[in-house]
Amino acid sequence: MSEATLTPRQELSATISKSFAAKAYAAQSATSGLAPAPIRRREPGPQDVQIDILYCGVTHSDLHQVRNEWQDLMPTVYPCVPGHEIVGRIVKAGSAVKKFKEGDLAAVGCMVDSCCVCANCRAGDEQFCDQMPTFTYNAQDKHLGGITYGAATAPLLCAGITILRCVTGA
Repeated sequence: MSEATLTPRQELSATISKSFAAKAYAAQSATSGLAPAPIRRREPGPQDVQIDILYCGVTHSDLHQVRNEWQDLMPTVYPCVPGHEIVGRIVKAGSAVKKFKEGDLAAVGCMVDSCCVCANCRAGDEQFCDQMPTFTYNAQDKHLGGITYGAATAPLLCAGITILRCVTGA
């Protein structure tokens, strides 16, 4: 079967073993600061985009996670690359991506995946996914195994959207 005839799921399987080095800021323990650290990222699958991160910051929630202050609910896995919001420019787009293209600006919130088939996901409420959504960092990567890594940015993605939803009732 030629690569051009692969289904998106077959393409994802083919990319699982492919990865690239990325620069990140990671905490190595609950008491360490954030410091430069290399991490491995998987090559984008057919429904993924790869983003060159342009703006970064760290929110208070990120600090709780880095310090393992939520250990009873979601213990921190180290190294921890915090950040549940990312703003950047798309540098690669998977073959099944239709709404974005290379060069577009994009943003990622606190979730990067869900089952997409439960009633909550079908209703547009992925945050209530019956199978638990995959968070941007310190979450089980349901496709590849291991832990997800993030990079924090733009307060409007988290606090701004949360407040907007409360104020508008959306």
